[in-house]
Amino acid sequence: MRILFIGVLVFSVLSACSSASASTPSPTDAPVSRSADTPTPFMATPELSSTIAPLPEQPGGLEYSSAAEALADLKSRDDVSIEVLQGWTIVTEADGLTTWSFTPPNHPAFPAVAKRVLYRDQDGWHLKMDILCDAETAACDQFVSYFEALNEPIYQFIEQQQKP
Repeated sequence: MRILFIGVLVFSVLSACSSASASTPSPTDAPVSRSADTPTPFMATPELSSTIAPLPEQPGGLEYSSAAEALADLKSRDDVSIEVLQGWTIVTEADGLTTWSFTPPNHPAFPAVAKRVLYRDQDGWHLKMDILCDAETAACDQFVSYFEALNEPIYQFIEQQQKP
């Protein structure tokens, strides 16, 4: 099951990579930070191997003040894997359930990052997304909307896995 979740996350990241736009707006003075504070709960709990322990609480948000700071720190860590796909920098944490998607320099929302964490609690599986965008508000809003749409297949996949 864990591999399937990772596969769905990778698929959604690859979908994001294929949609990068060529124009870049001027950045604003202050970064825009958004968080999906109330993740979508799934009623049933999918069966998983005993090697994946449920998290006792919702994962924290972004601990960085900018996308550039997040990328620099993540690049310094040994417990992550980093790939560049069509200009997007994709960082996957060791748990395989946390991904960071950094925009390429030619993307309208550059510099921006979407952090998505798939986690489990007593209510089932959830997907938490946090966005940090240092571009103009309109570009950041489009970035957020795009990643919200990318999350939809993940929600559908989890729901399908929970059906008897």
